[in-house]
Amino acid sequence: MSNRLRGVLVIDDNASERGSIVRKLVGDGIRADTAQTATDAIRLLDESRYEVVVLNWQLPNGASVVSHLQRSGERTERIMLMTGDSRLPRSFDASLVKGVLFKPVDAIALSAHVRAMLS
Repeated sequence: MSNRLRGVLVIDDNASERGSIVRKLVGDGIRADTAQTATDAIRLLDESRYEVVVLNWQLPNGASVVSHLQRSGERTERIMLMTGDSRLPRSFDASLVKGVLFKPVDAIALSAHVRAMLS
């Protein structure tokens, strides 16, 4: 992995989980922005490009973030879902998502997956 900073957007309505993930990513030298809501995430995605989007799938309207990226044309973000459910909904488009981690998410494991997605 190169030493240049990479852009990750972490979207989770749980401040504690979001903070834990971001602290680990930043500690690993990865630039990370955060959003607490789907609306905030969509605004940030419209303003900036990220290499990886880490999304809490249970976030209210969380699916709208994936739909927004899909409708936005030539986007290159890789999506990593975090979920507490043992299965994803049938309507889920697996081609849009590059990884799934089940909650409770270990920040070290998530960081390893993100680093792999960035390389």
